[in-house]
Amino acid sequence: MEFLVFGEDWGRHPSSSQHILTALMDRYNVMWINSIGLRQPKLNWRDINRIGEKLLSSLCHRSMADPDITKKTTHSRTPAAIIRPLVWPVAQRPITKKINSMLLSLQLCRKQNRRIIWAALPTAVDYLDICDSDLVIYYCGDDFSSLAGVDHCYVTQAEKKITKRADIILACSPALQQKFPTSKTWLLPHGVALSQFAKPAPCPTEIDTSRPSVGFYGSLNNWLDQKLLVQLANARPGINFYLMGPVNTDISPLSHSQNIHILPAKPHHQLAGYLQHWTMAILPFIDNDQIRACNPLKLREYLAAGCPIISSNFPAVHPYKSLISTATNLQEWLLAIDSRCQLSQNERLAYAHQTSLCVANESWNNRANTVLALIKERLMSENSYCSS
Repeated sequence: MEFLVFGEDWGRHPSSSQHILTALMDRYNVMWINSIGLRQPKLNWRDINRIGEKLLSSLCHRSMADPDITKKTTHSRTPAAIIRPLVWPVAQRPITKKINSMLLSLQLCRKQNRRIIWAALPTAVDYLDICDSDLVIYYCGDDFSSLAGVDHCYVTQAEKKITKRADIILACSPALQQKFPTSKTWLLPHGVALSQFAKPAPCPTEIDTSRPSVGFYGSLNNWLDQKLLVQLANARPGINFYLMGPVNTDISPLSHSQNIHILPAKPHHQLAGYLQHWTMAILPFIDNDQIRACNPLKLREYLAAGCPIISSNFPAVHPYKSLISTATNLQEWLLAIDSRCQLSQNERLAYAHQTSLCVANESWNNRANTVLALIKERLMSENSYCSS
C-alpha cells in the first residue's frame, strides 16, 4: 500500500496531514504533492513572490524527491517523493486544466502498490483521474467555504465533486462532519506529539520570566480578536503578552501596547519551550463560522505541555471544559488571567498531570492507526464485493 498526498507544501507548516502521514512513513511509501492551491494568483507582491518561490523550487529540484530521500530508511521522516507540481492554481478554463493534468501526470511516480489518495485540498478533485488510485480519502481539516484567502465559489464546487468521488471522508470537527454523507464520513480529531510537548525544554531567551506572561502561537490572522488583546494588555500592564507566528493580516492595532510582543514563527520542535515557560496560553478567537468549525492543533499541544489555558468559547474546547477557562467578555478574561497568575508551582504541576492524562490517547500515532483501520476495512469490503 502507498499514499499519494495532495496537501500544503511539505515542511511549510506542521499541518495535521503532515503529522498523520509522518506517522505512517515507517510502514508505507508516502508521495507528497505540494500545494495545488485554493485560489487563483493575483497581481500583488505576495502572490508574485509565492509563484517565484514555487518556480525556483521546481527548477532547483527534480520532480521526485532528492536522491538522499528517495530511498527511505526506517528512521526517515521525509516522504519517499516530494512532487513540486508545475500547475496553475485553480485553473478555470478547460485547456488550462488539460495542461495542468498533463504536466502533473509526467511528474507522478509509477504506481508500485495499492494506491491511497489522501486529498487535504478539495481542488485535488481536478487531478484524481490521472492518479490511478484504489481508494480516495478526502480529509477535511478546515471550513473552506469561510476560510480567508480562498476562491470560495470554485472551492465549494470542488468540495461537492470530491465528496461524490471520495470513498472515505475524514472531518476534524463535528461541525465539518455534518457537511458530508454519514455513510462514508468519520470524525478524526487532531492529535498531538505527546512526548515532544511533555519533555522539559529550556526557557527561550525572548521570554521575561520576571513577569507573568500570556502566550499564543499560530497564524496572526483575521480570526484573532485584536480588540480583545489590546484591552487585556492595557488592563494588565504588568503582564507580557507574546504573540508568535506568521503575520497574515494587519496587526497595527497591537503595536500601541508596550506589553504586547510579536515574535516570529518558530520551528515546531521549539514550541514546547515557550508553552512550558509562559504563565498561561490563550486562544483569543472571534466568533465566526470558521472558528466554530475549527479544531486547532495548538489546543492539544497546549494541553500536552501542561500550560494553563484560557480560551474563547467555541466547540473544539468543550470536550476539555474541566481543564480550560472559557471567557465570553472582557471581565471574564481578566478574572481568568488573574486566577492563572496566582497558581502555585504545585498547583501548576497538578494541572499538568491532569492535562497529560486527558490527551494520553490522542497521539498522532493513534490517529494514524484509526485511519489505517478504516482503509483496511474499506479495501476488504471491496474485495469481498468483487469476489461475490
